[in-house]
Amino acid sequence: MSGKEEIGGPDRPLWILDQGLIALAFMTRLPVPHRDGSIAASGWAFPLAGAVVGALSGAVLWLASAVGLPPVIAAILAAAAGTLVTGALHEDGLADCCDGFWARATPARRLEIMRDSRSGVFGVLGLMLATGLKVSTIALLAGCRGAQPVWAMLIAVHAVARAPLPGAMTILPMAGKTGLAAMAGKPGGLVSAAALVLAAGLSGAALDAMPVWMPAGLIGASVVAAVAVGLLSRVKLRGINGDSLGCMEQLAEIFCLLLLISAEP
Repeated sequence: MSGKEEIGGPDRPLWILDQGLIALAFMTRLPVPHRDGSIAASGWAFPLAGAVVGALSGAVLWLASAVGLPPVIAAILAAAAGTLVTGALHEDGLADCCDGFWARATPARRLEIMRDSRSGVFGVLGLMLATGLKVSTIALLAGCRGAQPVWAMLIAVHAVARAPLPGAMTILPMAGKTGLAAMAGKPGGLVSAAALVLAAGLSGAALDAMPVWMPAGLIGASVVAAVAVGLLSRVKLRGINGDSLGCMEQLAEIFCLLLLISAEP
């Protein structure tokens, strides 16, 4: 697929819709109609796909709360809804990275471990800890703020958590020549910057009742998560792969949720 640094083309007046649908089809299991196109070029729309996931997850949180379920149960259902919508795409990457990164092996052997569909003890523990952190913070936020404000927070968190991924694909080398991330190509600087700007706009609109610095704080938290996983991938794998990108997204979600709960009085 093309790695050209572009966000659209003059010969395609519906390029925004096309690329938005490509991003949504790539990052979710939603049955959206879309044309064939470059995943890399659609990277600017990754936050938009994340906002859709957050909106659906938040809707489940609100509905569960509306029928009287306690915050922790509503948070579990909301997290489950987000996982179902994405087909556990990012959770799978987190689990694979936990198994591969902590194996005492060569980079090539770590990649083999990560390609294995079975999860080891590190992968299972990683998923348990990540899910526990997400559910507990969502439940605490819902208990403090109510389900409707947290709905908006989830839109912002899911949008922002996907914003650094095009930049990571552009800057960092790939760990191998096969796999979806390698085939997608490099989005380029313009697409990467557009993803961050879009995420900032979406989070700013969703969090209009929060402190004015919060959208920038969420962007910063997601970038820190991406840099941390990227550096670890360079050390452990000599580059990144699709699992690394999934792990970045999951860690970014956690960092953003922790920032939101830390801002509560």
